[in-house]
Amino acid sequence: MKKRVVMTGTLGVMNEASIAMIKGFVEERADVEFEFLFDAPQTGEDEKKLIEAAKGAEVLITQYQFMTESLYDALLPELKAVIAYGVGYNSANLPVATEKGVYVINVPDYCMEEVALHVVTLILAMVRRIPNLERWVREGNWGGGYKAMAPVKRFSTSTVGIYGYGRIGQYVGKFLSGFGCRIIAFDAVIPDEDIRKAGAEPVDFDTLLAESDILTLQVPLIPQTARQFTLDVFKKMKPSAIFVNTSRGALTIPDDLYTALTTGEIAYAAIDAYETEPPQGIEEKIKELPNVLSTPHVGYYSDDALVELMVKTAEEAARVVKGERPKNLVNKTLWKD
Repeated sequence: MKKRVVMTGTLGVMNEASIAMIKGFVEERADVEFEFLFDAPQTGEDEKKLIEAAKGAEVLITQYQFMTESLYDALLPELKAVIAYGVGYNSANLPVATEKGVYVINVPDYCMEEVALHVVTLILAMVRRIPNLERWVREGNWGGGYKAMAPVKRFSTSTVGIYGYGRIGQYVGKFLSGFGCRIIAFDAVIPDEDIRKAGAEPVDFDTLLAESDILTLQVPLIPQTARQFTLDVFKKMKPSAIFVNTSRGALTIPDDLYTALTTGEIAYAAIDAYETEPPQGIEEKIKELPNVLSTPHVGYYSDDALVELMVKTAEEAARVVKGERPKNLVNKTLWKD
């Protein structure tokens, strides 16, 4: 009987063609049976459906299915690994997975160019007030359009702050370097010397907040970064600041972000990732604000990146079922040489 690899909880990312593609990539690389289970994440009583459908799988691939302790318990001992279908792996519930001895694997390097380009696109759109101008024209106006923009600072005199200067943060810095603006960065892990070598000026967190005209978040959602952007943090930023989040919505407290945007603590936000997707409650109100530009969590996407993601996910699944060390193992302490 062939080993099983299952995929679930992708929330609209996969269609019939992409499912067929990743199935082919996985089954070409290992003697396994691949099955796509559910598009929507299963919660509460619906977890029983997932358990029944996934039972016996050695590898579970997911993007948004939160792996509760009860799910892990029900899928053990067969389950060997959860592969996060993308960069972020918070849905894998790392502490519980590690406690249960299940590998957590992600694909951290498939969409660096795409996300960085999306970040820069959002920054430029907000710096040049493109949403304001689009509304101006759509409402039948033309002459005097500068009034829909003002005040606007010359971009080359601006300071762009990058919170998290890993792979994608460095790509953002590289793309911005040609504009002549000052680039500062804070990273809790990467040494200052490495940040300098990668083209940014290292600063502490408070300096990042205080001096950034534009602040972009390029960090993963982990316990140390979750809900870090509170109202007190936004109050440390410039009232004219542009806040960009293409990482994870839960890096902020949504109510605090709404307050900051509606009371003048910060001026604008460009958001590709909300805590609840599609946005609901206070996040839906954020999405509707005139000083907010939203995109539907697509920063990762290009045709090339999607194929690369599928191939690298398939390669990791094959390594697991063959007993080989995963390339991008998150909980590295589980691997015994």
